[in-house]
Amino acid sequence: MRERMYTMRQPISSYDKTIDLDSLKGMKDRLIDTLEKPEIIDTLGALASGLYDTAQMLEPMEYVEGEELGDSHPDLDWPDKNIIPLICSNKFVVSGRQVSPMPVQKDRIEKTLADDMCVDDIYRYLEEDYPPTKIERTDVGVAGFCYTNICKMEDAWTSSYVRLRPVISVTQSGLTCVNTATLGHETSHAYDHIVNPVSEINPTESNQIKLRSELQAYAVDKVIQDYLAYNDRIRFSSPSVQDLVEEVRREVNGPLWSEGAFDVNDDLIEQLDRAGLRCIY
Repeated sequence: MRERMYTMRQPISSYDKTIDLDSLKGMKDRLIDTLEKPEIIDTLGALASGLYDTAQMLEPMEYVEGEELGDSHPDLDWPDKNIIPLICSNKFVVSGRQVSPMPVQKDRIEKTLADDMCVDDIYRYLEEDYPPTKIERTDVGVAGFCYTNICKMEDAWTSSYVRLRPVISVTQSGLTCVNTATLGHETSHAYDHIVNPVSEINPTESNQIKLRSELQAYAVDKVIQDYLAYNDRIRFSSPSVQDLVEEVRREVNGPLWSEGAFDVNDDLIEQLDRAGLRCIY
């Protein structure tokens, strides 16, 4: 006999509800465990492997007022490693060392810009001249975000934009299935920053780049939340944003395994706007 399903309203996430380090670690561990499930791998395909590798880099940290992010971390050399800070705070302070590219990003940056001497200049700037910078998100209802800074590199002929180390911040909703799905969403953005750290156009100013990343992240969010909510015997009484976004994406671009599943096109943008979802990008 199957266990009873519990129907619930969509929870409201908030930074007012703190998450301690043990709970952040629990979220990370559940995300990693979920990304190993055959059902998730079958649904997300190769993306599941990339997300799994990225989730392994997450490092729960506590932001302490008056300190730069990670100052209290027991491993003082963490900025030199493939570590993505994972925090529960909508504000934090970083300097160049904390946001310097991870080794896995540096490898891709240096291969892409092999003949560009400006790469060393960026590293030097981050190490010596990048000032402490306060990052704060005040969006009402934000469930989490993936912060990354951009460095612009120019020469006489071209310009390139380099993404630096991501920092992931998540809120507390009160439901582990939702918290873990939110972490999967933000991990998807971090994965993008790792595999594509160099762009010829500014990623923060390109709706094309931002929307493609959001389509992927919302798809990941929905797949994980549906799987975990079902296992937790939870049914939501109304659709979530990821439900609505994924419905439009699937209608226009087809299943997740389709070629161009996250492509941005005029029809997709029109359908998102018609559904009142322009806010996602």
